[in-house]
Amino acid sequence: MKLSISKNVHLVEPGDFEPTDHWYPRVLNSNIHPLVSYFLNLTHEQMTERYHRLNPMADKEAILEILKYQPVYFRWAGTDLMHVTNHEGNRKLTVIETNSCPSGQKSMPLLDLNVEQGGYKRLIEKTFKPMVDAHQEEGALAVIYDKNPMENIGYAATIADAFGENVYLAKFEKSDNTPPVKFVDGKMYVKNEMENWEEIRAAFRYVTQEPWNRLPKNPKTLILNPIEACLAGGRNKEVASSAYDIFNEKFKDKGISIFTPKTFTKVPYEELRKYFGILGGSMVIKVPDSNAGQGVYTVVNEEELEFALSEISKSDLYLVQQLIHSNYSDGLDPSKAWYHVGTIPDFKGRSYAFDLRLMMHATDEGIRPLAVYSRRSGFPLNEELPKGKNSWEVYGTNLSIKGEDGWTYADERLMLFDIRNFGQLGLGIDELIKGFVQSAMAVYAIDQNAILTFGEKNANV
Repeated sequence: MKLSISKNVHLVEPGDFEPTDHWYPRVLNSNIHPLVSYFLNLTHEQMTERYHRLNPMADKEAILEILKYQPVYFRWAGTDLMHVTNHEGNRKLTVIETNSCPSGQKSMPLLDLNVEQGGYKRLIEKTFKPMVDAHQEEGALAVIYDKNPMENIGYAATIADAFGENVYLAKFEKSDNTPPVKFVDGKMYVKNEMENWEEIRAAFRYVTQEPWNRLPKNPKTLILNPIEACLAGGRNKEVASSAYDIFNEKFKDKGISIFTPKTFTKVPYEELRKYFGILGGSMVIKVPDSNAGQGVYTVVNEEELEFALSEISKSDLYLVQQLIHSNYSDGLDPSKAWYHVGTIPDFKGRSYAFDLRLMMHATDEGIRPLAVYSRRSGFPLNEELPKGKNSWEVYGTNLSIKGEDGWTYADERLMLFDIRNFGQLGLGIDELIKGFVQSAMAVYAIDQNAILTFGEKNANV
C-alpha cells in the first residue's frame, strides 16, 4: 500500500505502479486470446462494415455515427451483456445493464506485453488526461473510491505516472460520518497529511454506493464520470430503460436498436405478483438504483416470489424484466422466450450461464473497447436445481459478495478472455462486434439522456 497520510487517504507517487497489486494472480500469468486482441484493434469502419453484413437492414452511417460519438458526460462505461438464443436459434447479445463505474482491469490480460500498465494506461492517457489538460482549474489530482482498491490504487499510480505528480487516493464511503473528501461551492477537497483540506482540480472516481448523496452536479472539479452520468441511467436501471426506449424510437428507421429483455418500469410493490403471472410464472425483480448484484431477484416459483417480496420495501417502485431461461419448459411462449446459450459443456456435460462485461472509453477516435471478461453462474443450466436452492445460483453471474466485513469476490467464476478460457464461452469475433455495438448504443442513449436532462453546457469536459 502507498504512503498513508491521514484517515482513509494515501499519497500515491510516480513509480508506485506494481502489476502484482492490480491484477488477479492468474491474470498476470495469462495471455490474451488472439481473436480478442484482433477485435480490440479493429477500426470503427471495420466494425461498422461487419455489423452491417450481419444485420443488412442496419444503416452504416448511423452505426458509424454512434461508434465515433463523443460523449459529454458518460466517457467511461461498462455494459453487462448476455448471450441468448430463441426457439429459432437466433442468437443475440442482450444488454442487461450499463454501469458508470465499471470494474474489469484486474480481469483483463495485457493487450501489449510491453505495456505493463495495460488498460489502466489506455484509460488514463486517452480519456482522463486530455480532459484534465483542457480543464482550467487549480489544485491536485485525486482518485476517490468506495470499493475495489485493487483497481483504484492502480488508477492512482497510473495517473501519478501520466502527470508526473503525486495523487491523493481517498476512500469515500457513504457510511463515513467524517469522510476525507468534501465539496465547497462545487470544488472538491481532500484531507492531506497536515489534516488540512487540499484543493482538487480533477478526480477519477469509483464511488458506486448511492453516489448522488456525496457528489454534486456540475462541479468545478473535473470528475470522471460526473454524477450526471449516473442519474441519467449509468447507475439507475429504470432511467436507463427509458433512455433505451428513446434511442430505439429515434433510430427505428435506421434498422438498429438496443436489445434488452422485455422490461416493465415503475412497478408498485402490490403489482409484482400480477407481473409474475403476466410473464408466465417467472421474472426478474430489480431495485432500480442497485448494483453489484444487490437488489436483484430471479423468481421462478411462488416460494421465490414470497422471498423477494419479504426482502424489498413495500413503498418503492421496481423494474421487472423477462427472465432469460435455462431451458425450454412447458408453458413458455416460443415466440417470446429467450434462453441462455451458456458455456461450452465441460467434461461432465455442465453448461453455465455467463455474461460479458465490456468496458469502453471515449477517445479522440470516439468510443473504443477497453477491457472484456466474463463471469459464469454457480450452478449449471442443464441440471435440475436441487430443492431449497435459489434460482440465482443458476442465473446470477455477479462476482461481488457483500459481507459484514466489506466486499469479497468469487473470482473462481471469472472467465478470462485468454488462450485457456475464451474458447469455453463459444463466442466468436462477430459476437464481440455485436456486443460492442450494442454497448456503444447504450452509452450513446444514456449520454444523450444526460444532455437532455442537465444540458450540454454544464458538462465539465
